[in-house]
Amino acid sequence: MNDIWNFLVGLGDGLKDAYNSVNPVPVLLIGILIGFFQPKPDRYLLKAAIAVVLAIGIRMLWPALIGRAMDIPDVRHLSSLVQLFILFIIAYGAVGLLGTLKSAMKFEGKKA
Repeated sequence: MNDIWNFLVGLGDGLKDAYNSVNPVPVLLIGILIGFFQPKPDRYLLKAAIAVVLAIGIRMLWPALIGRAMDIPDVRHLSSLVQLFILFIIAYGAVGLLGTLKSAMKFEGKKA
C-alpha cells in the first residue's frame, strides 16, 4: 500500500509541476493568429496541433539563434506530456473561439 501511495503522490507532484511551469503565451499568440487568418472555421484539431508544433519549434530554436544549446522537451517525462496537452487545449480554445466569432460576424453581415 505504501508503494501505491508514493506513486500517487509523485504523480500528483509531477502534474502540479507541469501545470505551474507551462508557458501558454506563445501558443496562445500563434493560435490567435491561426484563428484570425483561417479561411473556414473547420478542422480545429489540426490547426491547434499546428499551433502547438510551431510554438514548441520556436521555443526549441530560439536559444540556438543566440548561440546557446537547443531546448528540446523530453517527451519521456509525464510533466512534458501534460504541458503539451495543456498547450493543445489552449490552442484549440483560441482557434475555435476565433473561428466561431469570425463565422458569426460573417453570418451577421449577410443578414443585414
